[in-house]
Amino acid sequence: MEEKIRNRVFEFFIESNDFNGIPLRNISEEFKIDYKESIDIIKKLVIDNSISIQSSTNPHIIGFHHYPIESQLKILEDAKDITVKVEKFGEITFSNENTEFPICLYPSQDYLKSHRDTSSYGAAVYTKLLALAHPHLSPRFFEIEVLEKYANDPRFDFQFEDYSGRISCKYDDNDNPIVREEDQIFLKSFGLGFDSNDNRLAVVYLRYLKDLTPEHQVLWKSKEVVGNCKILQEYHENTINGNWTFSHSIFSGFLGELKCLNDISKLIFDKAIFKRDFDGVNRPKEFTFFFTPTLKNYYEFVGLLDKMISENIDKKFFKGKVELFDFVEIKEGVVERKQKGTIRLFEEWLMSIYKVDNPKLLKDVFKPFKKARDEKNPAHKISENEYDNKYIELQKNLINDCYNSMRILRDIFKQHRKAHGFEIPDWLEKGAIKTF
Repeated sequence: MEEKIRNRVFEFFIESNDFNGIPLRNISEEFKIDYKESIDIIKKLVIDNSISIQSSTNPHIIGFHHYPIESQLKILEDAKDITVKVEKFGEITFSNENTEFPICLYPSQDYLKSHRDTSSYGAAVYTKLLALAHPHLSPRFFEIEVLEKYANDPRFDFQFEDYSGRISCKYDDNDNPIVREEDQIFLKSFGLGFDSNDNRLAVVYLRYLKDLTPEHQVLWKSKEVVGNCKILQEYHENTINGNWTFSHSIFSGFLGELKCLNDISKLIFDKAIFKRDFDGVNRPKEFTFFFTPTLKNYYEFVGLLDKMISENIDKKFFKGKVELFDFVEIKEGVVERKQKGTIRLFEEWLMSIYKVDNPKLLKDVFKPFKKARDEKNPAHKISENEYDNKYIELQKNLINDCYNSMRILRDIFKQHRKAHGFEIPDWLEKGAIKTF
């Protein structure tokens, strides 16, 4: 009977679609033996390390780890007291065990190593690990640059906001994938992690990596990082503990403040000061913690930020409020009219209507916006790309400064008498805005 049960557990696991375990009570029912007697036999198989159990709210996958043998034996012994509740609804009968933590049986990792042939999985390295009973929710960490392949390829739908994202290939109007079969991937969820030096990493739970094709599993394996790595707390809370997290990235905070400033502007002046908002579906996928810390990526980020600020300010807003042009004498009797920049128009207009004791403080609000404008890589300038972690700090500092300036401007506009009834969203006013 021990051999029959061992074989049945092994057979169930290798034939399942998602590397699932067989429910404990199925054993006594299938082999028509006493339930408690089946547990005693299973305990022997646990002791000789050919069977391993999972007991949780979802024991049908191996969640986080395998229990020590002593713990497994205790759980099995306690399971002898679990009864079955039978309910009948018309001609349909339901049987449920009276426990919050049902039990499923799996072949042990040692047994699978010596008895399971995984050659059919080919290069699918992460699927092989699941086939050998590695925990589904064990995190794997990767160099952040692995994401750039998908972010920069328009054939993939790449979504990444705050601290998590997903990736899939795109389909045409007839629901046919527009990529070759080897690239038809789906990554349900990835998040942010960090190595021991607090460098950003991508983190993916093992069960999601199996949805990559073998070719892409090899790619990710080549970028895997081992060692003392950790998951961002917000991502762990959301995906593992199932708790709502109310933290937002500095990028979401900036976009929220921009929209809020625009909404107040419409309320006060019947016209938005920015041409467009960038929240929701309008959010550029590149507006996030950039991936590889390179000079090229940094310049691209600065350019995008400037498009959201100086190129997004509507000059028409200032018509009739301040002079839109400078008049420069280029020679005696000849004057050239030069258009003022949008940031300068914003600054001159605000300083003309909002009085402060120290005007320099108001001028300082616009400095980060001017820095983003001035720091763009000029089209005529040729720069050799380089990799350096300093670009992470440069990006952090710039987005933080621009966020703070946008928030101050929102506070100034909110003081207008016509804006007294305007409600600032709680997540902006009281929420946790973080630089992950």
